[in-house]
Amino acid sequence: WVNWFQALFHRPFIAGVDLQARHGQHTHFELVIVKIQSRDNVEGIGYTYTGGKGGSSIKAMIDDDLASLLLGQDSTCIAQLWDKMQWHVHYVARGGIASFAISALDIALWDIRCKRAQMPLWRLAGGFQQRVRCYGGGIDLHLTESELCANVMKYIENGHTAVKIKLGKPTMAEDVSRVRAVRRAIGDEHTLMVDANMGYSVAEAIRAAKEFSKSNVLWFEEPTIPDDLAGTRRVGVEGGIAVAGGENLHTIHEFVRILEPGIFNDEIGCHTVQNHGDSSKITEVDVSILCS
Repeated sequence: WVNWFQALFHRPFIAGVDLQARHGQHTHFELVIVKIQSRDNVEGIGYTYTGGKGGSSIKAMIDDDLASLLLGQDSTCIAQLWDKMQWHVHYVARGGIASFAISALDIALWDIRCKRAQMPLWRLAGGFQQRVRCYGGGIDLHLTESELCANVMKYIENGHTAVKIKLGKPTMAEDVSRVRAVRRAIGDEHTLMVDANMGYSVAEAIRAAKEFSKSNVLWFEEPTIPDDLAGTRRVGVEGGIAVAGGENLHTIHEFVRILEPGIFNDEIGCHTVQNHGDSSKITEVDVSILCS
């Protein structure tokens, strides 16, 4: 049973100004941390974050609307609590702020379950692989082309075999030039991915994809707005490149829709659950998409 609850809000400063296509400039991140304690004194910790906006609203929804709903509830009934929280604020906050707030609480409840089971989440959810591939990447759109190449080479020197870079310069020609420069820097033996953060129209993304494919790009992440599923499918089909995404989807229903054939490559998938609020459904949906 949920016996005690606390939400914390932090706003760490970013050294310099990070830039992403549709998200704009980032000077701060916002971190909302939730602690939930059960009656048997097991404490779970969950979190969510923003790129500098909305963090205080997320914490307010947790404090004002969701905390009282969870207190006294059975902490082992995670799926039921997830559903209860969704419907509690559904009328005014479907997706968006609600998903961020619910996800922090949901993660904390899963943390309690994992601690009780003395088992990591990946194993509790049925995972069996001890190792997964990872890539080096970060917010690097503000870097010059030479700085970008130097930055990705640090990943390679640290042992990564794959890197991802941001796109969204004022002209497509600049983006294409950066992709070509990074490919030259890392060589053909390493894997390269790109992330546009929704910066292109569908027509622009198709043209860009055709250019990026010449540099053997593995996937083109969020080429356009996530609401346009038909357009996203076109980018993959007409651009001749695998499309990835999911970062700006916030409900289980949105994720079900993107599982339709032809939208995303079946081995390339979505982002983590710290801002989606759907980890309670992790054992209910059998998908081939890799959520890393």
